[in-house]
Amino acid sequence: MKISSRISITLLTFVLLQMGVVGSVNAGQANILMQKLDKDNDGFISLKEAVQHVELLRNFGLIDDDEDGKLTVTELAKSKLTPKADETNNGVTAALNQ
Repeated sequence: MKISSRISITLLTFVLLQMGVVGSVNAGQANILMQKLDKDNDGFISLKEAVQHVELLRNFGLIDDDEDGKLTVTELAKSKLTPKADETNNGVTAALNQ
């Protein structure tokens, strides 16, 4: 096997592994967000529920692929705009919990 072929296979393997790792991280963050924000436990984050998280609210329309006004775990996991679950909310959540 030529050295260029081995390098190509190695690079392809590396890229595919990285994609898997990123996908699983996004899915984990999506599940955490869903658990924290889905107050009525219907399996969706509505616009009303998203108000609790400033970054999510800011990108809600861009993350909502089917434009039904609700975010699913799948939509959250596949969007690069989905915020990390542990990002601060600029005091919004604290104010809501008082």
